[in-house]
Amino acid sequence: MRLSFRGLKRKHVITLVSLVILLVSAVVGSYLRLYPVFNSFELGYDPMLNELDPYSEYWTAEKLLEKGLTYFFSLNEYNEETHIFWYPWGRDFTKSSLPLTPMFSVVTYYIARLFSPGLSLYEWMVYVPIIFFILSLIGIYLTTRELWGDIPAAVSSVVAAIIFNSRQLAGFTVKYSAGLGFIFLATYFHVRTWKRKSYVDALLCGVFMSLTAAGWAGFNLLLAAIFLQIVLQPLITRVTKEDLVLWGFETLPLALTIAILPFYGPLYLVISVGILIPLGFAVIGIAMLLEYVATLKTVKLKYPLLTKWRFIYLLLITLVGVGGLVGLTTGFLHLKGKGLAAMGLGGITHVLVGTVQEYASASAQNFIWSSGAPLIISLLMLVYFAYRVLVKKNLLDLFIGIMVLLATYATANVSYFFPFLNCVISISQGSFIALLIPYIFRKKDLMLSLLSASLITAYLFATLFQGVTVWVPAYRSQTPMILDSGIGIGRNVPAWLDTLEWIKNNTPKDSVIISWWDYGYWLSVLGERTTVADGATLNATQIELLAKALTGTEEEAFKIFTKYFRAPPDKTYVVLYDVVLFSEQLGSAYVGPLAFQGGTFIGADMAKGISAIYKIAGRNPPVTTVSIGQYNYVMPNWTNPALTNATLYKLFLHSAYEVFGTTSYPVRFLYGSLQYPQYAPRLEKPTLSVFRPAHIAVSQLYEGSSVYVVVAVYKMSD
Repeated sequence: MRLSFRGLKRKHVITLVSLVILLVSAVVGSYLRLYPVFNSFELGYDPMLNELDPYSEYWTAEKLLEKGLTYFFSLNEYNEETHIFWYPWGRDFTKSSLPLTPMFSVVTYYIARLFSPGLSLYEWMVYVPIIFFILSLIGIYLTTRELWGDIPAAVSSVVAAIIFNSRQLAGFTVKYSAGLGFIFLATYFHVRTWKRKSYVDALLCGVFMSLTAAGWAGFNLLLAAIFLQIVLQPLITRVTKEDLVLWGFETLPLALTIAILPFYGPLYLVISVGILIPLGFAVIGIAMLLEYVATLKTVKLKYPLLTKWRFIYLLLITLVGVGGLVGLTTGFLHLKGKGLAAMGLGGITHVLVGTVQEYASASAQNFIWSSGAPLIISLLMLVYFAYRVLVKKNLLDLFIGIMVLLATYATANVSYFFPFLNCVISISQGSFIALLIPYIFRKKDLMLSLLSASLITAYLFATLFQGVTVWVPAYRSQTPMILDSGIGIGRNVPAWLDTLEWIKNNTPKDSVIISWWDYGYWLSVLGERTTVADGATLNATQIELLAKALTGTEEEAFKIFTKYFRAPPDKTYVVLYDVVLFSEQLGSAYVGPLAFQGGTFIGADMAKGISAIYKIAGRNPPVTTVSIGQYNYVMPNWTNPALTNATLYKLFLHSAYEVFGTTSYPVRFLYGSLQYPQYAPRLEKPTLSVFRPAHIAVSQLYEGSSVYVVVAVYKMSD
């Protein structure tokens, strides 16, 4: 009795220590993710939303706060309020966005205001990602604990807290953040479902998957992992009616949510990823039928081939998989560009997908920087998972292995999925700790005990070392994008803030502001003016026309803006920006983008022009290749008339003269004569026929710097 009591006490102590580590991880992780707020304060600003998409979520939440949560389903193209986006058509938010993030923000704002009556919705939404982080941390901890126990769960919570996760930063209040908040709670209840065969847990898994789907389409990754577990189960162990019921409880709430939300709709369950739900029922039914038929005496005597039911089943699911790929490549099955790219089918997506930076594939260096030792350990543990599946018939190891493979494969194709991958490996690396811990306490085998302890110590040291030297500095450097005008240097560069303030106060309220789609949300929400494109990228045709206007002549731009965008000629403005190097010593200004020794590159619209805008327009950009040290850069060739006649580049060159040429300094192309910049090709000030300067904001990159950010607003003449 005494030994039993001591064992129970020790177990409770371990659980208590594990929970304390979870709490500390939540505090440390929250603190790290609050650095955008700390840095805003340091620069003299209040908390601000980060990046671009959060401004769309804020605009939506503001409408829901004012008119009620159900008003979300009235935000369609027929609602005049939505015509501030994607002019002249407006935006159907019900079909192009999801309700969870703005609704969650509003509901929790009511609660927060009880404790801080002066709190604004805008300020509150800056902190909402921290709540989503804590929810995801709890889901990760509980999942690991259910699988492998208290100590691995504690380690998982530490890894999840310190590993860099951009979508959990304060101010980055987007669909992805909400999805990460709930998807791992769904994962936890799925693990409990198949470990305990619990209908209640299955239903809770379905509820949390539904919440995830209401916030982020990335729920499909979890759905796919569960589906593959179900599909492969008959090859490993028997499938029963109970499994069919469990699948139903897990997926029917999700199917109902998909059918109700206009973003998905009932057809999503037939011609998109949602087809996995009915297909899951079919697969389980087929497996049960084949297994039953194989046991019949008549079949054994007359049709012995049918007794090899697992082989037949394998052929059937292979045919289904091939059919799915054919459906995707032919367009019969619908999947958005990001999803196709994640599957390695980026070649059949719209050209726009390939120009978005976060949709680019991930390199080995990206994986090491972002995920480090936890990823390496998780990939190595796939061998252990395979052993457990084949020998121990463990379906949960199969599920976790599938999660790791799906997350890694999706991220390799589309780096956008790094935040999800880092959460998944925070769970899976727990298996490594769980595998080695029992050997540490084997007193009879000292060498094995020392080896296990050494491996765990080395892993923890490598992870914590990367945390201290890479991930924590990455968190500390985070500043709201708009504060440094999107340059990424973490300093106060207020050119964009000045421009938005000028637009709001000095342009007619029915003006149309045209820019490349990246800045549409800033202009619509902070500038309070109508725009023609934004980060929703929901109208590829309109983006193509915008690209053609910006890479065409002024006259072509005027025609597209007035004929296709129906923009009023006397109330239309074009906004563009980039950097300029100004040297009094050399007596010249040099238009960007700019590259320096050591691999530093600074650029904005002029860089995007040659890497994306020309490509989307279907035109070849006039470029030149420049070597600086060991790095090669493709730069816009400012000496080519085809470039300087393109509206985007012509207006920026004109703005450089407006700012720096007033004192008779010439504007030059630095990379036309890098060794002798004072003799670099001089660029003549362009003569404008359609546009005229309305406002130009200039900010020095930092005190003493010779680099300036220039944000120019040009008004179209009627």
